[in-house]
Amino acid sequence: MSTTEPRPIRRTQEARTAETRRKLLDATLTSLLEVGYAGTTTRRVAEIAGVSQGAQTHHFPRRVDLVGAALEQAADQRIADLRARMADLPTERRERTRAILDLIWEDFGSPIFTIFVKLWVAAADDRELYDRLVPLERQLSREIAAVVPDLAGDDPRPEDLNARVNLALSALRGLALSQAFEPTAREPRDPWPDARPVLERILLGD
Repeated sequence: MSTTEPRPIRRTQEARTAETRRKLLDATLTSLLEVGYAGTTTRRVAEIAGVSQGAQTHHFPRRVDLVGAALEQAADQRIADLRARMADLPTERRERTRAILDLIWEDFGSPIFTIFVKLWVAAADDRELYDRLVPLERQLSREIAAVVPDLAGDDPRPEDLNARVNLALSALRGLALSQAFEPTAREPRDPWPDARPVLERILLGD
């Protein structure tokens, strides 16, 4: 009987490449959340990812390419999460509206939302970054808008439903921005328990 140990399976070049890219993209998101776009240098990302500067440059020659790829990954994850959770929403109109509001509020309160906001501020003075952000933001907006027809349920759809939804989304974004970025000397109070019933009444026409 042979006592030779089985050889470990060597990872393919494709697997090693994919792993390096994943580390770089995850490290980019971490850096953007911690220090924003200005502080997210390619050297810093390589250090967080634990890869060489040469490996980083090989995969993403420019910083905007690295950030753009990381944002695409983050947007895809946000969309996948939204779709998965929307599939399990309640069917009753009032409960469904409440669940949709909770879902969007949770998304707007996520670290990825904070990253996107930081990048939109930076993109005001960076055309390349702006051009990378626009299609991603439009894609995300389409996914969120896709739940609009479901709000009415089996009832007749109000003529002004789109206007109501746009108002609710603007309020949600404003609340999320204040929660994430408004200076305060103490822990901010969660505005959602008070805001959600008001937005429910707007959407349901109560």
